[in-house]
Amino acid sequence: MKRNYSYKFIIILVLMVCGLLIPTKDSFASNPKIIGFIIEAAQMEGSMEEPVMVTGDTAEQKDRPMLELNFSQLKAEGLSIKKLVQSPKGIVTIDMSPKETVLFNNLALQVTNAEFTENYLPADGNIGLKNIKLLAHHVSANNSNLPQFSLNINEGGQVEMEPKSEEELLQMKAFLKSLISNSQQ
Repeated sequence: MKRNYSYKFIIILVLMVCGLLIPTKDSFASNPKIIGFIIEAAQMEGSMEEPVMVTGDTAEQKDRPMLELNFSQLKAEGLSIKKLVQSPKGIVTIDMSPKETVLFNNLALQVTNAEFTENYLPADGNIGLKNIKLLAHHVSANNSNLPQFSLNINEGGQVEMEPKSEEELLQMKAFLKSLISNSQQ
């Protein structure tokens, strides 16, 4: 039990230190903007609630339509989470990549773009997706297991995904809703 708390403490400590490293002397003058999170995974499966449309703020737009994806449980393989921050010297990318399968409980994602190449019905849960790439702006989870991750901070980089329109997000919502409905039959 103590070992588990030690790992959590180390993870929190590393994330706090990385947060302190992001603002450089140049970025204090012009307030860096968080562009978003690029979340990629080779495979994700779990129990997903029906997606809902919400509004939220991004670096470029207030009250932007977003698709909220809620998972009571989610298992991700080949996960990479990149946080993109716009600074005066360009984009700074913080890349966190766990080496093993990651488990999340009560994960909520607000995304403006979602792509995947394949869907399937997993043994546990109601949805499975392969080759996922998300542009997320708000991410939260009650509990997560991030084993053996590497953390890299790089200056430079580019925006890999652009937000989709509200109509495209509504189409994605309808598609995901049909996948969830079909899994329950």
